[in-house]
Amino acid sequence: MRALDSHLLRTGVASFWNYSGRLVGLGWTFALIHTLGIGSYGQYAVAVATAAIVNAGIDNAFYVRSLRLDEARYERERCARVLFGSVVAVVGVAAFTASFVVGFAVIVAAGELLFNTWKSHLLREGRPDVAMRYDAVRQITSIVLGATYLYAVEAPSLSTAAALYLLPYLVVAAACLRYVPGRTPAAPGGPKEFALLSFEALAAALYAQGDVVVIGWVAGDEVAGYYSVALVAALAISTIGQNYANTYLEKIRAVGGHVSGAPALRDVVKVGLLTGGSMAVIGVGILLWGGADYTGHITLILSLFVVARAINHSFIVVLFVQKRDALRVKATVAVAVAKLAALALLVGPLGGYGAAVACVVCEAALLFVYHRAVHGAASSSNREPLHDRATR
Repeated sequence: MRALDSHLLRTGVASFWNYSGRLVGLGWTFALIHTLGIGSYGQYAVAVATAAIVNAGIDNAFYVRSLRLDEARYERERCARVLFGSVVAVVGVAAFTASFVVGFAVIVAAGELLFNTWKSHLLREGRPDVAMRYDAVRQITSIVLGATYLYAVEAPSLSTAAALYLLPYLVVAAACLRYVPGRTPAAPGGPKEFALLSFEALAAALYAQGDVVVIGWVAGDEVAGYYSVALVAALAISTIGQNYANTYLEKIRAVGGHVSGAPALRDVVKVGLLTGGSMAVIGVGILLWGGADYTGHITLILSLFVVARAINHSFIVVLFVQKRDALRVKATVAVAVAKLAALALLVGPLGGYGAAVACVVCEAALLFVYHRAVHGAASSSNREPLHDRATR
């Protein structure tokens, strides 16, 4: 029980820092809209969305492999990650003056890659609570710098505010330079593995955010806005499951990916029910408050999605360490395609309700696939220790 308490405590602390950063981020959104207008904020939002997509494509292979490698190989790939991120950052700086969206997106993608590099040793040790604390500090520092400028001058500009927002990444880059001397850089696997892991991240981004785009296209911006509020809350709450799973990373890696190092299935289910219940409480609160019943109903439907997604995070961490990348990519791509097809059929007549149902069904399908892969009888050969393959 004491070990469980330790994992739950670290999960709670990590989630606290995660949500603290998100809360301050809402203030940043207000500051941008209040001082620069909705048009400038829209430009900024496009740049941030682009940055997330770019970062997913260039960093996922490094991220996944950093969780499962032995220390010697990890340090070599960490060295390469720093060098690669530095080159991408230089490209972003060069592009910033020519195109704000492109330049800002590339710099943020590179900055997050470098920050993920610095935090990777904490995640390897099963300490998402410490990693998320530094993440919150970086975000809050960036926002304070940018917001101070917005309200300190008479005619602020988006480019200057964004440049100040980016300054903390310089500190991150400087901190990462110590990982380079004395090490021979190594690529994150072969071209096939790099492409596989990068494609997985892009498919996951499409799966997570594609419904908002489809709803806006089919049902209009207002419906998309109501739905987006509920979806953002669902994705944020479900990260509790990811934080919980990450506290077991060191144990899972120590036994070569065997499920004996993973959290017990009953504990994973408890975390899923806790997060889903929290989402349901939010939905009930919205309905009782009044004025946004559409969002409240969608929130209640998505509470089932949160249960499944929080549980899936634990299974995905095990599959990361087991190097079962092809299985994850096939499952993610298949469910992304199925979800988009379902949205095309359901959003027209049912709007956000149809999209929410599609989310629940697709995440439940992933739950079935991942549970069978990790805990099913047919997966026993894949759950044997993988020490001999860990350094490849």
